[in-house]
Amino acid sequence: VLLTQVLLWVVVGLFTWYVLLRALPKAFLGGLVILLLLGVSALTFYRGAPADGLFGDIWQLIAIPFSPLGLILIFFLIVLTELLRGSISKTGLTLLRIAIPLLLILSIPAVSYFLAQRAEAQALQVTRAAPAEALAGGRRAIVVLGQGTTRLQLRPRTQPAPAPTASPNAQAPLIQPPEPLTENAYTILTQQPIQLTEEGDRLIYAARLYQEEVARGTNPLLVVSAGSREGRDRKDGDTRENTAESRDIVTFLQSQGVPAGSILEDNKSPTVHDSAVNVRELLRVQRIGFGNQLFLVTSAIEMSRSALTFNREFNSQGSETVVTIVSRPTDFYTLPQRDSLRQRTQGRDLIERGFRLGDLLPSTQAFALSSRVVNEYIASIYYFLRGWIRPISTI
Repeated sequence: VLLTQVLLWVVVGLFTWYVLLRALPKAFLGGLVILLLLGVSALTFYRGAPADGLFGDIWQLIAIPFSPLGLILIFFLIVLTELLRGSISKTGLTLLRIAIPLLLILSIPAVSYFLAQRAEAQALQVTRAAPAEALAGGRRAIVVLGQGTTRLQLRPRTQPAPAPTASPNAQAPLIQPPEPLTENAYTILTQQPIQLTEEGDRLIYAARLYQEEVARGTNPLLVVSAGSREGRDRKDGDTRENTAESRDIVTFLQSQGVPAGSILEDNKSPTVHDSAVNVRELLRVQRIGFGNQLFLVTSAIEMSRSALTFNREFNSQGSETVVTIVSRPTDFYTLPQRDSLRQRTQGRDLIERGFRLGDLLPSTQAFALSSRVVNEYIASIYYFLRGWIRPISTI
């Protein structure tokens, strides 16, 4: 049966290859690909970027050129294709002259630090002090955007352990399979606390904000907004509620002293726009009065876009009252510029980051940070085109 299935797939593949590359004219095939890309792009602008299924995979392919790494790889692949043919055209040389300097510049720590510093300075400009006015019987609502703040990890067993099986005496494969976990190792893995990513600081900060508001007597409510984990396989009996990242975030916040009754969970929001829409609807359905003041906690790099998105969503529904979005950025990579710091502190209190020779040596960490800032630029332009933010974020 398996051999028959393999042969049938080979036949289907050969037939598809022949039809697409031999029978169909290249102009028709190119037009078909363009129509497919335009169709997926139009669907994305109408319904939002797909995350799952075939359209999600196609969208990820379309989005490759819109990231620094994807664009550089495409340029290198074009040049490599020409090299395999025997020579490089003028176009290939031009692409090579663009790709190599771009890769080098974005990999320099001094450049990445400068880009991140500008983005985080924008986040600091939109922050404001906590409103002093009363909440008029409402609760202080603190929204934390938690997508990507925790890592996928094992959980304690809820079903009986599988029975041990004897391995057959077969010839050793070329690549040895991994050693089976011992019961002790499995127990250690499942008893680990919630693992935080580089962006996990916002969860600790949100818990601290909650405690501060408790001390102020504002009866705070912590709203956790996050969606499904990318690439997390669901088993029989799994639901969105128990596999979403928001569930692990709630567990972590409870370990930080936030009671379960003061946490509201939004498990349907993998993006900033989804969070704004779903949090507004969640507060409306739960009939939670928050005094027209909403605290927003997320990374400093994406705070400008996030605050503009929440502001437009909460204040564009025809309501006569204006909801104030109080930004609380965190996950800072940089310090403010020296001139702005010297206006606020001096002496030993003035903490600055000095220049060193290593800031001119390329590194993968610097490229990752530069890419994140550039991707935030692109995301802000996308949100502007969709009408989700007005004006566009000026990072």
